[in-house]
Amino acid sequence: MNTINQMPDFMAMAEQLKKDLQSDAEMMGTDFIHNNFYTEGWHGSSFEPWQPKKISNSYQLLRVTNYLFNSIGVTESNPDRVVWEADAPYAQIHNEGGVLNIPITTRSRKYFWFMFYATGDEKWKGMALTKKQRFTVHMEKRQFMGDSEAFNQQWNDHVSNEILSQFKNHLNTL
Repeated sequence: MNTINQMPDFMAMAEQLKKDLQSDAEMMGTDFIHNNFYTEGWHGSSFEPWQPKKISNSYQLLRVTNYLFNSIGVTESNPDRVVWEADAPYAQIHNEGGVLNIPITTRSRKYFWFMFYATGDEKWKGMALTKKQRFTVHMEKRQFMGDSEAFNQQWNDHVSNEILSQFKNHLNTL
């Protein structure tokens, strides 16, 4: 049989491409989100660095325990849509910023005294002796996930390259 006259199975090629692109989207999206932790900023339409730490330490922002970093995963995946979520309880406040009202309990005062005796730092003594009933803490926005023009462009380039390589592979088999 002559291979020149054979019609390629474009439907099968398209189905395989959809499956491949779905797994690629899961992997590339997760890598993109993780990269925001490494670069300490958000890659939206342009790079927006996070506010620097108030106390300079050797560790990266949001990477002390890696709990938030490791909590990011795909929660929904189908050929039309892939959804990522960070299931750490404090993920949203870090990603969007905001104000926290933290109640001061007897247990927290005991902890403040413990830290004062362990470190000798006067701030812990002040926290233990405060008359306040709650602390108000303003969390800076340190976005690591969301809708990103940079990722969309990266994804569009990847899809175009995959389509071209599928057709080139098919032409090479003829």
